[in-house]
Amino acid sequence: MSLPSSANPAGPPAQKPGTNIYTVMLILAFCFIVTATIVLSLELARFGDYPWWKVPAGGGS
Repeated sequence: MSLPSSANPAGPPAQKPGTNIYTVMLILAFCFIVTATIVLSLELARFGDYPWWKVPAGGGS
């Protein structure tokens, strides 16, 4: 018993499956994560340079 040859397939080529709901959800999740990362970086930029928890000394009233 031999394996079928890949050079001469027995039938027509299989059609590539279309986009399903899980692919769309994966793309949407990726877009939301990228958007959230950009918004978070813009929000953190409002607080100055890293590390944000160190406050400049002096100047208190």
